[in-house]
Amino acid sequence: MTRYVPPHRKREVSDVDDGKSTGNDGGKTTSEALQRESWQALSRSITGIINRVSGENVQLSATELFRENIIRGRGLLCRSLMRAQLADPDLSDVFASLVSRVNKEFSIIGLLLVKRLVVQWWRLHRRGDWTALRCVSRFLAWLYIFNVVSVDVIYQIILAHLTAEKRCDDDVDQAAALFRDTFRAMSQRDVAEFHAHVLTPIRDLLAMDDDALRLSPRAQTLLETCLGEVQKWERVKHTVSIIPPQLLLVEACEQKCHEVDLDDAAKMNAEEQLDRFVFDADYDAHEDAYETARCAVLGDDWETELLEQVAAAEEEEEEEEEGEGTIAREEEARGQERSAQEKQSSMDAAKQVVDERERQIRKDVYMAMRSSVRADEVVHKILKSMPSQTERTVCFMVIEGCCEESIYKRIYGMVAERLCKSNTKFQLFFAEAFRTRYEHAEDLVEKQIEYTCKIYSHLLRTDSLPWHRCLSVLDIIESDMSQRLMIQWLLQGMVEALGMRAVQERLEKDKELRSSTVKLFPVDANEEGLERAVNLFEAMGLGELGAGVRAQLEKVRRSRRMTLNTNSAPNYNDRFSGGDANDQKGHKRSRKNMMEYI
Repeated sequence: MTRYVPPHRKREVSDVDDGKSTGNDGGKTTSEALQRESWQALSRSITGIINRVSGENVQLSATELFRENIIRGRGLLCRSLMRAQLADPDLSDVFASLVSRVNKEFSIIGLLLVKRLVVQWWRLHRRGDWTALRCVSRFLAWLYIFNVVSVDVIYQIILAHLTAEKRCDDDVDQAAALFRDTFRAMSQRDVAEFHAHVLTPIRDLLAMDDDALRLSPRAQTLLETCLGEVQKWERVKHTVSIIPPQLLLVEACEQKCHEVDLDDAAKMNAEEQLDRFVFDADYDAHEDAYETARCAVLGDDWETELLEQVAAAEEEEEEEEEGEGTIAREEEARGQERSAQEKQSSMDAAKQVVDERERQIRKDVYMAMRSSVRADEVVHKILKSMPSQTERTVCFMVIEGCCEESIYKRIYGMVAERLCKSNTKFQLFFAEAFRTRYEHAEDLVEKQIEYTCKIYSHLLRTDSLPWHRCLSVLDIIESDMSQRLMIQWLLQGMVEALGMRAVQERLEKDKELRSSTVKLFPVDANEEGLERAVNLFEAMGLGELGAGVRAQLEKVRRSRRMTLNTNSAPNYNDRFSGGDANDQKGHKRSRKNMMEYI
């Protein structure tokens, strides 16, 4: 937070000779106050420029930065770049383009940013902050693509994740993400090193037989997908540009590439003191030196050009405002006439494109299931051919394809399992598909309900899908015949695979699962609802799972009987006959509910 300076104090300070006063303490204090105020203005200017940068104005933003003393404020510039990139990682390529332009003129700034990113990566990796670590790795990847940092850092980061002592799936995710960002540039610049340092270790890791070092199925699928992307890129790498044309501000031969070692990150000096104000005894000399460097970059008439640009921009805005009024009225009249037609045609075209896309995806999934024997092969073909944002269609197609079979095939459950373990998006869409099937169970035939339950019982017993996402949908009381059949087959499939005791312990000990199954095991319902739930569980052959509901029902009945005994007459025969009548009434009601279910 900056210190507030009253206006009259600013005027007093500006009237005093800044910095060149006598050697008394008062002169030094005045000079320091002016330097501090200049430092605060520099910080605000750099932050504003970085916050406004985009793909369209990156060249203009670089020019605005050169007008500020970014040698003095290089710590502020690096800090603002890292914060802005962390807030919006999708602009990493834009920030890297800006850094490449600054690094060409002042390589000290590019080196400082690279050092800080390497140190930040090392700290985040030790903490296990995977989200922030992904942002830092992405920034380093784009700096490598713009040739600001050498490829050795990228090699070291990928191998550090894949060969970590306590490697987990998050490490593989980080390595795969960095690989996807950089493999195009690495394959173009040095194919031999790319194969030796990246592709060969990945293939060796996939072929490893040691159980202690073997990757999980999800990690294997992820790395195999990365290798498949390399094969696709090899066919088109000579026709596609890696860097967008509007971001290519510096030619590769003119760029200054920095070499840093990831192993030195623990003792690397990030020069964090540059982020704080420090009094400069040679302030004027340093300002004159930067003025000379700025003129060499922008030209001697950069101030005049700046004023001309500002004036031209203001005139252009005024002309646009005047012309926009007339043009807007004319366009509005013409636009209203064709808006209805364009809207209808665009809706039809969009619907046609979506339908064609879904048909193609369904065809690819069907062909993958028919032409493969192993589930791993099916999943590999599906992930290789599916476009982005089509996970939902794939999930629904797997279930629908299974329901169309004459007999149930276990490969569908295994394919669904591997899809869920490859990406969390598949878990969300499989859960959505289950909810949709349960809500419209009355529209399904008995075979479709049975096959659907077999797929989801396989997903639940292999923990490929969180239990609470499926079981939270089930409602034992407010359900029709088809939904009760779906509940019965799903629970029976889990009990057959895991055992009654294991399923019961999981339902009782998992707090999140217990709170999600209040409709399946309605312990808070009234006596009639509890009795109906108990009867349904007994009719399904799953009475042990409903033990908690039965205990709650007995508790409610005892409480009701005690209340009746307290409020009734003190005649023992009356109490006995009343209780017997209630028991007979409850027995008749239980038998009636059971008959309704059957």
